Amino acid sequence: MALSAKPSSRNSPRGAERAGKLAKTPSRISPRGAAGDAAPGIRMKKFRDIYGQKEIIAHLQNALRTGRISHAYIISGESGSGKEELARIYAATLQCTDRQEENGFIEACGQCRSCIHAEAMDQPDIITMHHVPNYKGDTSTNLSVNDIRRMRDDVGIKPYSGSWKVYILPNAEKMTVQAQNALLKTLEEPPAYAVVILLCSGTGTLLPTILSRCILLKMEPVPDAVLEKMLKEKGVGEERALLCARFSHGNPGRAEELSQSDEFWQFRTKTVSFLNTLEQRDAAEIVAFSADFADRKKTNSEYRKKEEAGGEFRPCTEDFLDIFQSWLGDILRYKSTGDADGLIFQDSLQYIMDIAGRTAYDRLEGACRAFDTAMQRRHAGGNDAQILEMLLLDARECLRGGRTSTVR
Repeated sequence: MALSAKPSSRNSPRGAERAGKLAKTPSRISPRGAAGDAAPGIRMKKFRDIYGQKEIIAHLQNALRTGRISHAYIISGESGSGKEELARIYAATLQCTDRQEENGFIEACGQCRSCIHAEAMDQPDIITMHHVPNYKGDTSTNLSVNDIRRMRDDVGIKPYSGSWKVYILPNAEKMTVQAQNALLKTLEEPPAYAVVILLCSGTGTLLPTILSRCILLKMEPVPDAVLEKMLKEKGVGEERALLCARFSHGNPGRAEELSQSDEFWQFRTKTVSFLNTLEQRDAAEIVAFSADFADRKKTNSEYRKKEEAGGEFRPCTEDFLDIFQSWLGDILRYKSTGDADGLIFQDSLQYIMDIAGRTAYDRLEGACRAFDTAMQRRHAGGNDAQILEMLLLDARECLRGGRTSTVR
């Protein structure tokens, strides 16, 4: 069933000419966006392609159905959460002249002139703002007050070809106070055709006056089962899909990156191999192993930033704890059910069967308590290296059968 789009605004010849010139000037305001955006020619996905985010999609779908389009949105989510993709899908659907009802979603048709340009990242009324250097040596990538002023001047020009003019502002949380104040003037009195979408990793640095004038949409972590299904659909093997889904902590982009990372799989193999021989390890080996990646400075957010810059996986304490929890979970699962199906570490099946068969429940519960204690010490701000050393020493003793009391 086709859905009619909002009637197009009439453009003055002068306005259309100015808009056309701006659309051809990527150094200022560009439909293609900043470096790092999807390359021209890549198919624009649809709402049905988004994993998770049911509440956000329901809100945007309701806006499309009722025609109650907000003039300002904030989509908040960490890098890799899919917020940029969702913003572009919404923008493309807004601009589509022949929207379709598909599987319960209002979708862009993918065939009209607007959709063809949107797929090519060449729709002149879908504009991604990015920083233009203000002086020689200006290496900042954050939107400045001058960038927002350029946008504000452009907002006054009616849409070039469609019913709406959509502005996408990446890394909005990094805008200066001056830039936010300049943006506020547009948000207070926007023209009827303007839609501004701010993308940010968090809203803590945004002015209350900005927040009060925007619809806030927060990207939620995607369930592991959904991410696992996503990876399998992309051809990732079952074990790798399961582990990468768990390690991504609900981040689709992160899950896909890990599934393709040789460094991550090497870390996984090294860690599981060490755990499988934990009973035979002496204290010196445990101390050395813990020191390899136990660094308090490597929080999840920090090493992800480094990964994005260097394209490498840099394991840290959180990664080891995830592996340890999954490894211990496999042992407990097999101990309880005797069923090898669903185990994450299938290549360690022989060890899992052996350790589960000869270790009493109270010993395995002792290892679980050691893990819980390690997590509590981390939340209290303890030293990562010492926390991992104590966890591994306590777990080793539990597996050897030397300790069954609550770990202190």
